Amino acid sequence: MIIGILGGGGVRSPIILRMISEYKFKEPVDEVRIYDIDQKKTNAILKLARAILNRQNSRLNILQCNSIEEFARGLDAVIFTIREGFEEARAIDERICLNYHIIGQETTGAAGFAFAARSVPALIKYAMEIKRQSPNCILINFTNPAGIVVRALNIAGIVDVIGICDSSDAARIHAAELMGCSRFDFDIEIAGLNHLSWTTRLIHKGRDILQDILYRDDFYEIAHGPFEREIFTKNGLFKNEYLYYYYCTEKALTGMLEERETRGEYLKRKNAELIESLTREESEEKLIQIYESYLNDRFQTYMSYAYKDIKRRVAENESEGYAEIALRIISAIKDRQDLNIPMVLPNRGVVPFLSDEIVVEKFCTIKGGNITSDPIKTSLPEYEGNLIRNIALYENLAAYAIVNRSYAQSIEALSVHPLIGKGIAEKVLKDFVGAHREYFEGYR
Repeated sequence: MIIGILGGGGVRSPIILRMISEYKFKEPVDEVRIYDIDQKKTNAILKLARAILNRQNSRLNILQCNSIEEFARGLDAVIFTIREGFEEARAIDERICLNYHIIGQETTGAAGFAFAARSVPALIKYAMEIKRQSPNCILINFTNPAGIVVRALNIAGIVDVIGICDSSDAARIHAAELMGCSRFDFDIEIAGLNHLSWTTRLIHKGRDILQDILYRDDFYEIAHGPFEREIFTKNGLFKNEYLYYYYCTEKALTGMLEERETRGEYLKRKNAELIESLTREESEEKLIQIYESYLNDRFQTYMSYAYKDIKRRVAENESEGYAEIALRIISAIKDRQDLNIPMVLPNRGVVPFLSDEIVVEKFCTIKGGNITSDPIKTSLPEYEGNLIRNIALYENLAAYAIVNRSYAQSIEALSVHPLIGKGIAEKVLKDFVGAHREYFEGYR
């Protein structure tokens, strides 16, 4: 089997490669292909990855490709994890948003639109080349904002891409930790969109136990994320951490404005330091130490504005969650294994008040290589239901705007987002275009 990592020069790649080397596929992995447009960064990241693999005595075969054509040939599965414009563009996007006193976060609101506008055209081009050369390749998308990205790829004719995100599985993960079992001992019901979802049921041994554990002190202690208790338990729903930007908008914005650096500015600086350190260092043990220190710092500063009054838990590596989900899905499809896991896919009847083509986050079953999902049984409260409708409208409009390269549709999309609004939409879009002209060429 040949697995590709598109955007393989990213800081998550060493962990993905390590987990591929450890994962027990029925069909052995003959080769992992890496393609990234930033050669210096990729060289440094692969130097680190080989140090990690050497420590494990792994013989994983890694091929660094020089072109998308070379990369795409004969792939069995590919993970999309590109970042067009890199951290530099993210830093600009978030600062533009904060200049207008709106949330500046790379996947949420206006900054999320800018990220998608840069990434989607490249992903369409890459995905079409992969499907041309490897028509049966499994397409797994990490690239954010996943809902807009998957919808845009669907509109462009790439209909079999699977979006993934580990944040929607948090209820199972924390319940398993609380009860001392595996998260796969639970089934869940998820309602909503990527980075805008609620766990509405948590099934263990045939019984919904969500209300039994949601209000427990010990569950709150391990599962609260950025939420104070009142919001954590509100309406009896387990909340995706990204809902913080909707339930606590003013608090989030105030915290962001008070910080010296945006998250993007911080990562731009830290990632540049990481690549320079990895490039200079020759000791494999020191390479690994540099990386582990970087990951710890990255975790401890994540959403720092939200954790001023709430205790943060001990670091858990976010990249392992993404990688595990991707590898489990690839294995389930290729090896015909059963798997229950959240995915980012077209609705197809799961959320009753959304049309089938709208991309949602939903709990899926893989069986015999096929993916199915059941309609949700829970009726959502009015606020949550309306928020899903509003953001679904925004994401669908945004996906069409980006695929069509339409300036007018972009303004329309940004105008309907509750964290942006009509008065700011055109102004913020003009600033994005001014900052990233090469990505907005051909917009009309």
